[in-house]
Amino acid sequence: MSCNLYSNNPLLAGSDNEGVHLLMKLDGKVVIVTGGGRGIGAAICKAFAAEGAHVVVADINEGNAKEVASEVGNEAMAVALDVRSQQNARTMAERVVEKFGRVDVLMNNAGARVIKGLMQHTQDDWHQMLDINLGGPFICSQAVLPQMLKQESGNIINVASIASFMGRPNRVAYVAAKSGVLGLTRAMAADLAGKNIRVNAIAPGMVASPFNQSFAEADDTGPAWASENLIGRWGQPEDIAGAAIFLASDDSSFINGSEIKVEGGWLAARSRSGEVPIWDE
Repeated sequence: MSCNLYSNNPLLAGSDNEGVHLLMKLDGKVVIVTGGGRGIGAAICKAFAAEGAHVVVADINEGNAKEVASEVGNEAMAVALDVRSQQNARTMAERVVEKFGRVDVLMNNAGARVIKGLMQHTQDDWHQMLDINLGGPFICSQAVLPQMLKQESGNIINVASIASFMGRPNRVAYVAAKSGVLGLTRAMAADLAGKNIRVNAIAPGMVASPFNQSFAEADDTGPAWASENLIGRWGQPEDIAGAAIFLASDDSSFINGSEIKVEGGWLAARSRSGEVPIWDE
């Protein structure tokens, strides 16, 4: 599914229309998206650019980052980034400030997942899950905060998961890390109170991105998992991008230290086998 939010609206799509910039929610803002080289991250980059942002596509795969940056345009910048490295993150922040002069939004999207039994998890698996999924948002936030504090404004969005709210089988380290993302989000919001810097999180559910491609395409899990949530379909990367735009914009200016679940209602309510809504009067 392509992400072209404005192609069917001539008022918004026309570059020559004088009112177009007034209608863009992120016009002129400088946004960094970690893990922006594919999947949900790429969809967020494209959606941010469509809203007028200057996008920094940061990814451990520089080739993927460059490809997405070339697609989104609007002075987009590609940066190679390993979110586990403080030096990497600081260098990225310095390059962004050198080019654009500011950092308005940091989208901590980069993530990884190990699926193994509890006793099959190695110590390396454990550290990898925590270093990327929990340490990454912490390290990248520390890297951009000096500039945000200097400019007296900023917005940090962390990507959590449905695994932040419940145990999931064969994902012990991933669940631990993603649960920690919510705690990190709330603690950072508290530490930054009064600094005009908000910190929130998005918790995606089953999204048909490269992260979940094998499950989405499998004969057993594909249709079955699509029917488990209240919407009755797999999520798409663009579903997460919509929530990201909202949190990155001034529309969410009174939301801080919170999270938005984008999971089709999977966490809200489910039926047991054989249970169906009763409509007959």
